Amino acid sequence: MVKVARNHYKTLATSQLACKIIFDKEFSSLYEELEIIYKNIDVDKPDQEAFLDAFYCILAQKETPQKVLSC
Repeated sequence: MVKVARNHYKTLATSQLACKIIFDKEFSSLYEELEIIYKNIDVDKPDQEAFLDAFYCILAQKETPQKVLSC
């Protein structure tokens, strides 16, 4: 019998979502733009801060249900 860790499916889903975000063109563009901005304003570790902020932004968009407003 194969044993699966209790949180296997949650961990798998999380890693799949992270992969989708990191390879998303919108993420790449946002990351590059933020990195330039952060370098210009002398943020400590601009590459890491840009990655975190871009990742958070895309993650929040994917987790927030989008509502379409009709006129």
